Amino acid sequence: MNNELTKQIFSLIKLNNKLIAVESPLQERLRLLTNLACECQRLDINCYLWTLEDDQIHQLVVNQETLALQTVDQYQAIAKNRREHYFEILRFWKTTDLQGILILEGIFPWLGESNTDPDFFLTSEWIKSALINLKLYNYKANKTTILLGPNASLSSDIAPEVPTLIQQLPTIEEISTYLPQVLPDSSQVKIHAIAIASVGMHLADIDSGIQQAIAPEITPDELIKKLSAYKIDLLRRVYNIEFLQPPTISVGGLELMQEAFRRYKRLLTSLAQAYNLRLPKGILLIGPPGTGKSYSAKACSQQLGLPLIILEWGSFRSYGNLAEYKLKNLFALVDRINHIILYLDDFDKGFAGDDDLSKRLAGMLLTWMQERKSEVLIIASANNIEWLPPELTRSGRFDEIFKVDLPNYGERHEIFTLHLARFDTRFHNGGDAYSEDEWKRLLKATQRCVGAEIGAIVERAAISCFCQMFPDDVLSVSELPPLEITLSALLAARQSMNPLAIREADKVESMRNIATLQGQPSSPIDSSIYSLGNVDIFG
Repeated sequence: MNNELTKQIFSLIKLNNKLIAVESPLQERLRLLTNLACECQRLDINCYLWTLEDDQIHQLVVNQETLALQTVDQYQAIAKNRREHYFEILRFWKTTDLQGILILEGIFPWLGESNTDPDFFLTSEWIKSALINLKLYNYKANKTTILLGPNASLSSDIAPEVPTLIQQLPTIEEISTYLPQVLPDSSQVKIHAIAIASVGMHLADIDSGIQQAIAPEITPDELIKKLSAYKIDLLRRVYNIEFLQPPTISVGGLELMQEAFRRYKRLLTSLAQAYNLRLPKGILLIGPPGTGKSYSAKACSQQLGLPLIILEWGSFRSYGNLAEYKLKNLFALVDRINHIILYLDDFDKGFAGDDDLSKRLAGMLLTWMQERKSEVLIIASANNIEWLPPELTRSGRFDEIFKVDLPNYGERHEIFTLHLARFDTRFHNGGDAYSEDEWKRLLKATQRCVGAEIGAIVERAAISCFCQMFPDDVLSVSELPPLEITLSALLAARQSMNPLAIREADKVESMRNIATLQGQPSSPIDSSIYSLGNVDIFG
């Protein structure tokens, strides 16, 4: 909460720190400024605010918990006559008789790592020099300068001179303490559940979510549901991630991996923790595209009952200079939510360029994985493990590596029945409509198809059978006849598709071979009735 951040700021001031950097999100700005102004009034200290937007100084005053801004004419008179530099505020604060705390908002872009533009570079160097001189000149004066912004990134030459405070996301306990101030009386009984639904948001975001959700006679459960939906949308917009509650899905095959997931669930118990047992640092899923790596992450979420954050690791490269800032905030979010699964999709694509940015992001990930204390399970998927830095794949980072291969005969049977049950009621509740010989014919025809391709084959066949049932445009029928998918429709759909493992046989086989060397199998040896078994080539 901002109250805690305010305490940290004044602790640094008491230690005679004249320059302090504070990273705080924009939505929390009003609350932070109000808290700072209140504390200054309590200590009889003047508090001023300068913003880049209007180049004016305002004194912050709180009347009945409402923040007011009073223009400081002394600066306006000087600044009006001295416009040779836009950051005249730095000269003014160094020599003025005014004392107290000056908050500079919007100055961080000039304090980061060097820019290639000459004008920007010269301005940046001037500002850094002016800040250091400000610190030295006012060392014995009752003046403190606070640099405020949403991204407090400081270059290496000035970072040692400026202690940095970062406003953290509120904890469940802090949210629970705050919620009674904004919740209707009817929802007070489920404060803890509402707090859990709110974890991962700042207080201002929680305010907005509750205000949008509250309606006459809304129940606490409905409020939780709407607040969760608001959070999911917010996380998608702010962090570019997908946040999923544990899904209800069925998985075909990959039994060894599923057994590992069930074992992880036991490691979450207090009994396992009493023996100092923990979840793996990370799990790496490797294999050709479409074999079910993303689906496996959702299956793990279901098995463990933990929410799932899906992140395309390669997307961070598009942020450029902001990539490290974005990643740092994401790690803070994951740590705060705590019991969660972080799934890094297409992990290898983030390292395809092998440039400095990729190496820095990898370093941040390694440091976080090594030092974090939160109960977060990291799952990453990769098609080309050779693109990953070797230090990422050693034990202690990704403790378990699973090879997710092309499905065998028995697994393809399971995958087919799962997809067929979506359209054909004959396959509900373990039902079947094909003979053993028909299944063997279908499974042989789809020998190198992955799960995603099997799903597409079933859907194409379902469309074909539907069009045969209703050859003309029929708007409605009095009684809906069942849709029965025929074997011939499935075989025809297969013939219209050229699987990836056949189109790109060399690449896929290379991926499979490397995955075999690096990972443990995620599927047992096929023991189903559809298995080809051991073939004796000597007859």
